[in-house]
Amino acid sequence: MRRRQKVSPRAVNDKDRQTGMNIRSRRLELHISQAELGAALGITFQQIQKYEKGVNRVASTRLNEIAAFLKTTMAALAGEDRSRGEPQDSLVSEFVSSKDGIDLIEAWSRVESHQVRRSIISLTRSLAAEGH
Repeated sequence: MRRRQKVSPRAVNDKDRQTGMNIRSRRLELHISQAELGAALGITFQQIQKYEKGVNRVASTRLNEIAAFLKTTMAALAGEDRSRGEPQDSLVSEFVSSKDGIDLIEAWSRVESHQVRRSIISLTRSLAAEGH
């Protein structure tokens, strides 16, 4: 007979991982390194890395400090800011939590021509279909 393992109420969960992705997304949006954020909070970049990867849970006092430094709210980092709509699906969240995603979004926002934007989308779909 298999025994059920108890899950600690302090164990990291999906909400903690989402909070970490939101921290990373905002940090990258502001072009702040993990080392810079860690130094501002008096902790190591490794600890920031653990928060962002969802390995370690972020205490509310620490989340408040992170939010203040990143010029946002705790609710936004925790994914509870309903003024920005419902939480994004994981594909979008993962994209905006990556350096490449942020770089692409910034470059995209500087393309003014609708026709050029449609061409970029078409090229991207072609490359994805070919498995590049």
